[in-house]
Amino acid sequence: MNFRNINPSYIYIGIFVLIISILLNGCSTIGTTSKTTEGGVSPASDEEPKEVKLNEFILGPGDRVEIIVYRHDDLKRTAQIDTSGKIAYPLVGDIQAGGSSIFQLRDKIRDGLSKYIINPEVTIGVVSVLSQKVGVLGEVNNPGLFTLDTSLTAVEAVSKAGGFTINAKQKNVLLIRGGLKKPELITLNINNFFREQDLTQNVSLKNGDIIYVPATFIENVARFFDHLSRILAPLTSIESGIYIGQQIKQGTGGGASVPAR
Repeated sequence: MNFRNINPSYIYIGIFVLIISILLNGCSTIGTTSKTTEGGVSPASDEEPKEVKLNEFILGPGDRVEIIVYRHDDLKRTAQIDTSGKIAYPLVGDIQAGGSSIFQLRDKIRDGLSKYIINPEVTIGVVSVLSQKVGVLGEVNNPGLFTLDTSLTAVEAVSKAGGFTINAKQKNVLLIRGGLKKPELITLNINNFFREQDLTQNVSLKNGDIIYVPATFIENVARFFDHLSRILAPLTSIESGIYIGQQIKQGTGGGASVPAR
């Protein structure tokens, strides 16, 4: 087969399917999607980028929270959510925190304490976040998974991934959002952000988002897919036996290994 005659659009479709199936199987995803164009890709919205609202933030394993009860300093605690999604708290016992918003966790603790304290006033603060992830793939220097520990924009995510390579096509960066079944594909023109200060092109990211930076030109398809396999090395693929190593830390990708069969 003459790979040079392959329509590049088919190559990108294959990339999208491969990336989404690998990464989103290992990340929680956003449940709703917005409308796309006939080609399946939405341009960036004209609205100003929006921060993730506090009531939309969902806690998960590894996250640390601070719990304060007004006028009860003895009940002040910093707790880390374990792998089962639970925390232990005095008088209340084990509480399912994973999958809950901050306000839902507050209500659970308040309900438990109400058996011992009249109208307890509970405040929950997030100390650190490890459960929220985004992926940055393609023509960046250090592709991989990154912790969404603070409000993060597309440009900041690329910066965490070591910045663009010399081959990056910055005017057609792809944001993949919304899950495997109904992904929303949004094109971002990062060139316009830098040159024209167009803030709509530098959107705020959410848990499970993927940024994919295409190359300006694919000279050889076979070499391209070899390059793609190297890019995807840090990511999970159960079927191929590849898994994310324990070295994944905030702001860095994780090493991958292949177990013996």
